Amino acid sequence: MQATCRVRVLGGFGVAVDGRPVPTDAWRSRRAADLVKLLAIESGHRMHREQAMDLLWPGLSAEAAGANLRKAVHYARRALGGPDAIAVTGHVLALWPGADLDCDLERFDRAADAALASGDATACTAAAALYPGDLLPDDRYEWWAEERRTKVRTRYLALLRAAGDWARLLEWDETDEEAHRALMRQHLAAGRRREALRQFEQLRRALRERIGVGPDAETVALYESALAEGGDPPSVAQTVGVTLANGLVAWGRRNLEEAERLAKRARALALDANLGHELGEASTLLALVAYARGTWHEQFRREFVDSVRRSTELEAAVFDAHLCFQEFYLYGPEGHEGAEAFGRDLLAIATDAGSAGGRALAHLLLGEFALLSGHLDDAVSHLSRSLVDAERAGCASARCIALERAAEASVRRGDRAFAVALLERAMPLARASGIRSHLVIRVHGLRVLAAGGLVDALSAVREGERLLASEHVCDPCSMVFRTEAARACARADDLGRARRHLAEAERIGGLWQGGPWTAALWEVRAELRRAAGQTTQASALFLEAADQFAALRRPWEERRCRAAAELSA
Repeated sequence: MQATCRVRVLGGFGVAVDGRPVPTDAWRSRRAADLVKLLAIESGHRMHREQAMDLLWPGLSAEAAGANLRKAVHYARRALGGPDAIAVTGHVLALWPGADLDCDLERFDRAADAALASGDATACTAAAALYPGDLLPDDRYEWWAEERRTKVRTRYLALLRAAGDWARLLEWDETDEEAHRALMRQHLAAGRRREALRQFEQLRRALRERIGVGPDAETVALYESALAEGGDPPSVAQTVGVTLANGLVAWGRRNLEEAERLAKRARALALDANLGHELGEASTLLALVAYARGTWHEQFRREFVDSVRRSTELEAAVFDAHLCFQEFYLYGPEGHEGAEAFGRDLLAIATDAGSAGGRALAHLLLGEFALLSGHLDDAVSHLSRSLVDAERAGCASARCIALERAAEASVRRGDRAFAVALLERAMPLARASGIRSHLVIRVHGLRVLAAGGLVDALSAVREGERLLASEHVCDPCSMVFRTEAARACARADDLGRARRHLAEAERIGGLWQGGPWTAALWEVRAELRRAAGQTTQASALFLEAADQFAALRRPWEERRCRAAAELSA
């Protein structure tokens, strides 16, 4: 009698043979289950053995990977109930070639093909119902499933779009501008003007927090028309919102003059109306323009001078807006040498104004300068004062960063337990901050750095990966996490995972031409070579990283790389 096998890979993984589910504990080997998953999502459920070896054991030699594959086949057959479950014919592996094999992914693909080809909204809705969730969600960080997962999710979203199911589409991607626009038009057609305006604000917030951009010109024009339909004039907040949206459109077109003009107008309106959130957005746009012109120092100093004389809420909004630009400044190609003079200038301004928030930011910058220069006592002193002033001013973001940097100083002193305790205090502040997308991933990166051993480091990597999969984070602020995650994964011989983090770090590092991140990337490449057994190349790369760190006056990183080079030689 022909066996039957049902495989589920959408929304989770499960196998049933002849109607009996395979229990989780039957998979004696994780790679045995991975092999079944790999064959289940492959077209025709067949794969060349060398391809399977490259996907599941990318860092091993052919001999070692072949031995692991034979073990995986053995344990997969035991879990599925017989030798016919995984057939090996020549160099080709096949999943249940002689059985009645049904896979939910195949059924979804067939229905999606037919529905999208027909263009029928009802058919698309029915096909979308066959998608209970992402492909193999518990294997989110396995790179062999990543491409197929992205492809099938894209087809599901295409079905929702073709069906006009805009609300469900936004459940999956709250930044989908077409969906927001369609809902705005539906609200306006039904006479629900307020709902249309709220839809635009939801879009603007999602784009700002998740991607760091503004709505496009078509959406802004639709919002303006909705505002014009009302009998009452728009509120100040609405006027500021549309001004900023148009400013971001100008920025996207690289019309710096127009972007600056609109940002200044929005800033003035926000100041008059005491709108802290909108002031922060205007400051961010002004900072973008200034950075593009190479005048960020001057722009920030002007705003700092003005802000320390205003309310704590407005002051904090401006400071938060400049966070990433301060990090660009510290990690730019010229290094951090100018930060001390700049920090002392800001400290004098804040002291004269009696601004606790301003002093917190100035001491923070001075503490970061001392930390990066290797002067740990000075760093701890400034960071402690920053923390006190930030608490007095109620500035959560400054408190969080001061705790992060103090934790980094503790790691450099060898006190990892105290560093972990500081990061435990920092995380709630990061999550509650108005700039969560910047701060939370920074804390995760330092958790990897501060981990007391490889097991703890990999646990911290997994937590950071879960964040990256579920939320938008600021790319520059994720660099510590990306580099530390790559180093930890390389030490754990998980080279595929390490390479993925390195690739992301290289992409983000392209924002800087030279500087500490360039040196950090050489260090990560060296860790990968060492993990692959290429010790001579690893030693050379560690020395290259050390020389670059030395040129940038980063002594702690230089010593770490030189010590690693000696161990690898």
